[in-house]
Amino acid sequence: MKNKEQDIVCLTGLFPEEYVDEINKYSLTGVQNAANKLQWGIVKGLDGLGENVTIFNSIYVGSYPRLYRKIMIPTFHFGHGSEKNDINIGFINIAGIKVLSRYYTVKRELDKWASVDSGREKVLLIYAMTTPFAQLAGYIKRKYSSIKVIYIIPDLPMYMNVTKVQESAVYRTRKKIEEFLFHRSLKNVDGYVLLTDSMKEWFTTDINYTVVEGMATIDNTIDVDDIKKKKQILYAGGIKREYGVIDLVSAFSQIDDPEWELVIYGDGTDMESVCEYAKRDVRIKIMGSAPNAVVMKHQREAALLINPRKNQEMAKYSFPSKTLEYMLSGTPMLGYKLAGIPEEYYDNMFVIQDSENGMEEALRKAMDLPETERIKMGEKAKHFVVKEKNPEKQCQKILELIGRLE
Repeated sequence: MKNKEQDIVCLTGLFPEEYVDEINKYSLTGVQNAANKLQWGIVKGLDGLGENVTIFNSIYVGSYPRLYRKIMIPTFHFGHGSEKNDINIGFINIAGIKVLSRYYTVKRELDKWASVDSGREKVLLIYAMTTPFAQLAGYIKRKYSSIKVIYIIPDLPMYMNVTKVQESAVYRTRKKIEEFLFHRSLKNVDGYVLLTDSMKEWFTTDINYTVVEGMATIDNTIDVDDIKKKKQILYAGGIKREYGVIDLVSAFSQIDDPEWELVIYGDGTDMESVCEYAKRDVRIKIMGSAPNAVVMKHQREAALLINPRKNQEMAKYSFPSKTLEYMLSGTPMLGYKLAGIPEEYYDNMFVIQDSENGMEEALRKAMDLPETERIKMGEKAKHFVVKEKNPEKQCQKILELIGRLE
């Protein structure tokens, strides 16, 4: 059943298409491609369901000078349809000033929107747990109580920048204060979109919520017909020990098969250790960071894609976005069972047993399969996510949540 006519503003940090090259040019660290895809998926899913959507955007980029080369992020209009009705809201990108600048520049635009009677029910859909966005959620509910505020939470604050939390007592204290402020800012939010059901445990009271683990956003510009598969196992992601990358290169090194290669895309704190394995084994190819379009092309050409991350306590509070990206490629995926991944996914991938030699055994088994069997699993996975996890189907859950709110 369709909700009554609504005026939905998506407060996001996505990358407008005309600004992507700029972001890649000036970023000094990896850009948030997975978050960008999910945000665009939400917009396109709501569009596809016939909703009236406007984007208020405050781009998620690193701060100047350490993570981004530009001090000022510009304000400009862009569009996700035939008209340019969306706005990228500029801010001062200097660390320390950025939070306040983003808050006040976005607040000004939200006040303009909220104070005009459009004749439709107003809904504010906010993406990601950032300080200015959380404070804006609280502000809007205080000043414009009739506006429904829905908060999309892809990550919980206690699991953001985990390495820093582990290493620094000062940072742990800062995170505790930040978490307290998040709880206070969000106490009047109407509903939440969570990536896993377990994320509700973070809240101190019962909440209205739905679970949307991700979206399979199809890029129709890439021709996947007649791709010749290479005997490659590909990993794309952070190069960190806790992500299982060292286990992966170690396990692959134990397999004596000169026809296969292990191709690794990404960067991270354990790159040096991974490179040591590559020096000893010429089959291990370290590609570093690359544009997402390049990585996706190579995902389609590989014979296997792998997520070597093992199940941990924090796994139940997150859904690995590479699961959908891998499955959408049509190349079969190999990975452990993780608490944040719904059970329905495991019929559409090769599963690594969590045992001492589980990864090596799973690699050998998948590599020894006939190519037709691997292709069959990849096609099955792609069909699953295209049918069941497309933006319209996933966004229908969001609309149902809005419809339940009084």
